Amino acid sequence: MSTHPSAARRIFHNVSFLTLGRIATAICSFAYIAFAVRALGLASFGLLILIHSLGIMASTFSRMQSWQTLIRYGNDPYARRDLVLLRQIIGFCIRLDLISAVVAVCIGVISVTFYAHVAHWSHWVTFLAYGYALICPFMYTGWSNGVLRLTERFHLVPVSDTCTAIFRTAGTAVGYGLHLDLGFFVLVWAGAVLMDYGLFLYFALSTLRRKIGLRLRWRDVLGQWRWQLPGMWAFTRSTSINQTLGAVSGHISTLVVGSLLGSAEAAVFRICRQIADGIVTPAQMLSPVLYPELVKMRDRQDWSGLKRLTWKIFGILCAVSIALLLVAAFFGGRIFSLMLHIHLHGTTYYISIMLVSAVLTLLVVPLEPLLTVMGQIGFLMANRTWITLAYFPVLYGLTRHFSLAGACYATALSSFVMFVTRLWRAVASSLRPPADPLKPASPAITHTEETVPESATGHAGGETQSRVVVEA
Repeated sequence: MSTHPSAARRIFHNVSFLTLGRIATAICSFAYIAFAVRALGLASFGLLILIHSLGIMASTFSRMQSWQTLIRYGNDPYARRDLVLLRQIIGFCIRLDLISAVVAVCIGVISVTFYAHVAHWSHWVTFLAYGYALICPFMYTGWSNGVLRLTERFHLVPVSDTCTAIFRTAGTAVGYGLHLDLGFFVLVWAGAVLMDYGLFLYFALSTLRRKIGLRLRWRDVLGQWRWQLPGMWAFTRSTSINQTLGAVSGHISTLVVGSLLGSAEAAVFRICRQIADGIVTPAQMLSPVLYPELVKMRDRQDWSGLKRLTWKIFGILCAVSIALLLVAAFFGGRIFSLMLHIHLHGTTYYISIMLVSAVLTLLVVPLEPLLTVMGQIGFLMANRTWITLAYFPVLYGLTRHFSLAGACYATALSSFVMFVTRLWRAVASSLRPPADPLKPASPAITHTEETVPESATGHAGGETQSRVVVEA
């Protein structure tokens, strides 16, 4: 018998926790963006956004989706309290994050060198960008985020979000009050990143120790570099490519707009996108909560319940999307003016287009985990790759001809193609028996004389890290 009603209740219960954190973050974002714009001016604030975009782009490019690997392979050992195997899986995921951290610094330094030359930045701005690139490794809370999702400690996520938002707001208020320059605001943004990373690390370690009595040791992390379960690396590679391309396109688009139109226009484009994403944020909180539930249903082979739950959430999101579009049509420009204390012509139009893009992305949220557990990871990766590769030439061409409106058109068109192709594949996959191409031929894995069945997983959506933090 399907258990999807209780799963739905758990999903919406956990979503309520995450939404509280996003509300606190949204309230703080109105304050710290206003402080930063009024202290720096729109052009310098645009430089702050571009510096942050370079850093988050480097982090996103390097991310291997360790949290998905942890949930896929750690769900069954966690349920059985197999601490030995669970410790090895967590160690594998931490090593993935260490590799990501090294690659992030390299990409960050290279991207700053290239973009500073293209954008003709001064030596001082370039120096700040290099310094910000050094904190790229701390922008991703992969394995620790996975631990909180695996153990259903969702209420700790809004705690971290709120503390980080308050820190950023307090820092920008000090900068505004003392009339400090761009360097101080870059330092505040960097401090917020480090605080967020430290809180997630502390919550993950304390959760493992208190809830299941698991203590990580250095040899669990730095040793056994060759250890992995069958299919683990193939799964990590496929999900990482899919998610990296999806998450990084938003940051690269900001950089493209900045290089073509200037830092002020990049700021407007980024803020319009943030407002659109912020409007759909409560519904996007389904993303990190839905995947672990689908993992459990996949482990129980509850395919009918899994499909019903997915399409039920899809229907709810369709209804929510209509209301969100009406909100943007009537209040988009006012929200922009309140955040930046600047009135610009056409902002309501820009925000409405970006909201259409955000809504289409939102409707993909329940489709991607369904495709993942139905064995369509290869399609997700190929689909994301081709759409992303086509997006940037279209973005460049439309931005040159139609300015900011063209950038918004390109973003909405990309989201529309993504939604249509994945909806078609999800409907087709639901009509066929499930298959998992990553599942090893022999499900038995020898581990201290135990048989460990392979778990299923979900998929993350775009930090935007499905943690949708308002970024500037």
